[in-house]
Amino acid sequence: MFGIVPFRDRKRRDVRSVFDEFSSLMDRLLDEDFFLVPFVPRSFRTDIRETEDAYIVEAELPGVPKEAIRVTYDEGVLSIVVEEDKDITEEKGEYIRRERYRGRNERHFALENVDEEKITASFENGVLRITLPKLKRTPPKGREIVIE
Repeated sequence: MFGIVPFRDRKRRDVRSVFDEFSSLMDRLLDEDFFLVPFVPRSFRTDIRETEDAYIVEAELPGVPKEAIRVTYDEGVLSIVVEEDKDITEEKGEYIRRERYRGRNERHFALENVDEEKITASFENGVLRITLPKLKRTPPKGREIVIE
């Protein structure tokens, strides 16, 4: 009874073959267009700079069409809203792929002392640039107060 090892009817599998199968499966998964589905990130990156004359806001929105972006300034708050509604249909041979994405992302920034009538925005190469000129404030003139 010494040295008895349970007999397995199955052939032993080489450990490398298990990893090869796993690697092959991952390659097939990554070759699919699964990771190429267009999407809007949960929160888009934004830079805000302040100069003496204006605030400059730059938001990175790669792949987002200009028509999907709405910019507003109300009561001292700049709002950038991105709403996308994409449908992709692709046919290749016997394969048909249809994917849909609907999403909304928004960012809000409190920026005071802004001349609302002079705000400008441009969108080029996936970067939204908003310039918010500051109100020109003249220093208050001093005056003498008469004591009664």
